[in-house]
Amino acid sequence: MLSAKSYQRFGYQNMLRNRSRARLIVKHNPGKRMKRNLVATLHALAVSTVALIAIMSTAINAAPLKLVIHEESGAEGDALPPVAKYIALKRSLETALGRPVEIALTRDRQRMYDWMEQNLGDVFMTNAADLAAKALTGLGYSFIASGRPDVTVLFIGKGAPVDSLKAFSGSAVSMPRAESMYGQVCASELRDFVGRQYTGRFNTEYSAVVYAIENNLSAVGCIPSIARARDTLAAKGIKVLYEGRPQPAMPVVAGLGLPAADRTAIAKALASYDESPAGEIILKSLGVTGFTEGGEIRLRALNGWLKAK
Repeated sequence: MLSAKSYQRFGYQNMLRNRSRARLIVKHNPGKRMKRNLVATLHALAVSTVALIAIMSTAINAAPLKLVIHEESGAEGDALPPVAKYIALKRSLETALGRPVEIALTRDRQRMYDWMEQNLGDVFMTNAADLAAKALTGLGYSFIASGRPDVTVLFIGKGAPVDSLKAFSGSAVSMPRAESMYGQVCASELRDFVGRQYTGRFNTEYSAVVYAIENNLSAVGCIPSIARARDTLAAKGIKVLYEGRPQPAMPVVAGLGLPAADRTAIAKALASYDESPAGEIILKSLGVTGFTEGGEIRLRALNGWLKAK
């Protein structure tokens, strides 16, 4: 009878004998060896490919979303706000998207459109709806949402309210800069009623329009309904004489290449802000009371009306 130690020695010798036999089989069967090598190579390639895809997917998902905010509050005489003003918006979108968000601010209309044209951002928010409309119709951008409430232009003066802008034919009208969103809307409202039968006096700030009416430098003024200068009218004996048609407020559009899933996530996040105190803070920072996922058709039609002859 063999001892335990002898059994171990016998097993070890058996293992060496089997390994040698396997080497002989492979040596005398080159086809089998090639097949084994091919299988090993394919397995290694498959593992590498899966790893590469995982790395690329992680990199794409981790890439920051670039949000560009264009606002024309310079017409209120304000300095450009710090990016910190939108920190709550940034964090909310990061939560919704699962990736970082970088914010860029500008007041320059031409710079904003250049960035759109060069696709230098993923998402663009602007209270100059004409720029968003141009991105949709001219650059192939996608609609995400639009702010609420709509914005109208208010024709103001010291006289009595009127039923039609025809009453202002031949008048001097103070209004925002001609190239600005609301300067264009004021001019388009007048065009539809009196053609070119008025004298436009353009101002950089909304308060300057109010000043012109207050001091009888113009008979009529035109400012957007969102202007803070509106709050000073009653104290100065100035009234709203006529209110124009509603226009989109703070549209949000997506640049080329932003996935549909991201657009949907952003739209849902924006639309939810009026449901919580935290969301209300974000809305206040943007100067709106809410967002809607509707309004794309009207936004696309905006520039056709602004540029009509």
